Parts: sequence; C-alpha cells; structure tokens
Amino acid sequence: MDVAARFAALIETLCGAVAARGAKGAFGAANGALVVLLWSRLRRAVRRFAILAAGAPPPRRRASRPRHRAARTPAVALPRRAAWLLAPVPEASAVAGRLRDLLETPEARALIASEPRAGRLLRPLCRALGLRLPACLRLPPRSRPAVAPAKARAAAPTTATPRPAPAPRLSPRRPVRPGPLHTRAPPVPS
Repeated sequence: MDVAARFAALIETLCGAVAARGAKGAFGAANGALVVLLWSRLRRAVRRFAILAAGAPPPRRRASRPRHRAARTPAVALPRRAAWLLAPVPEASAVAGRLRDLLETPEARALIASEPRAGRLLRPLCRALGLRLPACLRLPPRSRPAVAPAKARAAAPTTATPRPAPAPRLSPRRPVRPGPLHTRAPPVPS
C-alpha cells in the first residue's frame, strides 16, 4: 500500500470518528459548524496529499491582488493549541499512532523531502493530534536580525526623537460587570 492510500485510510478513520463524536455534541456550542469545517479540511488534505504523492506540478505564481478588500472573518475557526483533537475525539489517539508510523517510513520521508507542500499539510494535523514533529517535518529555526553589541550601540549617535509619554488611560483595563458583588443595596430610610 502506498503512502497516499495509507494516509487516506487514516483520515477516513478520523473523519468517521469526528462525525460520530460530533453527532453526540463533543465539540461544544459551535458543534455543527466545527464538525463540518474539520471534516472538510481533513477530506481536502487527503485530496491534496494524493495529488502531491502522484507528482504534482510546481505551484503557479498567482497574480497579485489588491489588498483593499475587507478581510473576511470566519464564523468558526479550528483551535490551534497542541493536541486539541484528542479530548473531543478519543479515537484520534489511535490515528495519531498510525500517522506517526506512516511518517517514519522511507517513502513518506522521501515524499516530504521532495515536496515541501506535503509538510504544510501534515504539520497542522500533527499538532492537532499532539504528535511531536518528526525531523523531516521540522522547519529550520527562523533567523533573527543581528543585534549590535552594547558598546557599539552606546557609541553610535542617536538621531531618533524621544517618544512622548503615553496618555493616561481613562477606562479600566477590564470593564466592571454589574453583578451581585458589584451592586449596592439602596440605603435604608431611617
């Protein structure tokens, strides 16, 4: 069985578990929307992974679009914390183990090494399942700009103008919500 077929079988199992648990209300208040979003993203990942495994052509450059359009805010978004899928879908832990085994195969490593887009599909899935990223999926550390030594910074003339003092805050950081602790009883007439 090739890598794409094994990945499809894994995701099919996960989609079934997500649908079953979602029908029971495991995802909370935004149950229906979150289940549909998760299920569609998983199915899309299967299609994209199969295309990449079959030898997809390199991506085309998109024409630049003007950035003046209003940004759309999705009604519901998938959580981003690590291992978030394990609590509502306990069956996901078995899928995580099978995915870890799949990522350790030489075929999967070769595919990920030759096709960086496969890593972009697999990293969020590994994070959602609580898997530690294998070496083939880890990104190189980001380079930070070099900082001048303290002596060189002190000797360099500063041309920047000093920042003005921040304006005092007129409102508290958190609004006070009226409730039983914050309301006062009216004075008793004597």
